[in-house]
Amino acid sequence: MDKLPVRLYAAFAADERGGNIGGVVFEDTPLWPDARQRIAADLGAPTTGFVRQTSEKRIEVRFHSARSEMAMCGHVTVAIFAAMLEDGRIGPGSYVQQTPAGEINVEIASDGAVTMQQPLPKFGLNEASADEIAPLLGIDPSGVISVAASSTALRHVFIELADTGALVALRPDDDGLRRFSQARSIDTMGVWCRTGLRVGKAKVRLRDLCHGVGDPEEAASGTTNGALACELVRAGKLLPGVGGQAVLLTEQGVEMGRPSIVRTVLSTADGEVTGVSVGGYAALRLTGTFLL
Repeated sequence: MDKLPVRLYAAFAADERGGNIGGVVFEDTPLWPDARQRIAADLGAPTTGFVRQTSEKRIEVRFHSARSEMAMCGHVTVAIFAAMLEDGRIGPGSYVQQTPAGEINVEIASDGAVTMQQPLPKFGLNEASADEIAPLLGIDPSGVISVAASSTALRHVFIELADTGALVALRPDDDGLRRFSQARSIDTMGVWCRTGLRVGKAKVRLRDLCHGVGDPEEAASGTTNGALACELVRAGKLLPGVGGQAVLLTEQGVEMGRPSIVRTVLSTADGEVTGVSVGGYAALRLTGTFLL
């Protein structure tokens, strides 16, 4: 009977209760896609990464939620490289992660911090209005400040609300959001509000509703935060500071009881985003063996 090493990590955790759980499966035995999907469903993590090291510096990863495969997942990327470092499969340094979304450059610091470089943003890939989305969130359309779409790997729609109270008051229609997301090819809907702002830096609270690719909500999201930071710069809601750098600090998972912090750093030049990096830590929560 074949055995696969399995780990569960909490990525981007703000404390011992927090973070988004990412599954890591070392694909020492090559798997067919349907086998990966079955394992991801059995593990039940929001997303699981299946890892094969193809050379000293290149890591091939496929990502599966409990429902389907996805092109990229930021919090699982952090979990994967933390797991490989702790298992002694790699050391601190620079690596290339090969994903269906393209190649992702990843840096591992000696203290275990993982920073991933995401693709440059694309805007307006999806269309949705406040009148369409608000009923699916259980709120009045008048409470929606703005709706925008951006992508640094997955396709996100962002809905801006007034304050954290409005985020707490959401009553998502899971079935309706799932149908709407699938019909519009939306991977996640990020509902957010601003909690702090100064030149070069913004703080926000975010709820990421992931009906298009997996669980109804996730406690920390690397790809979503990268795309949100880019949208804020594009819309003039986050002004770059000295040297063109713009930093977004996001609280996420608070309403789920899994507080998380995600830090996104953008490089800009002449008003355009020229680099997107998202970084953080992951803490081991479970280790075991999956029997095929």
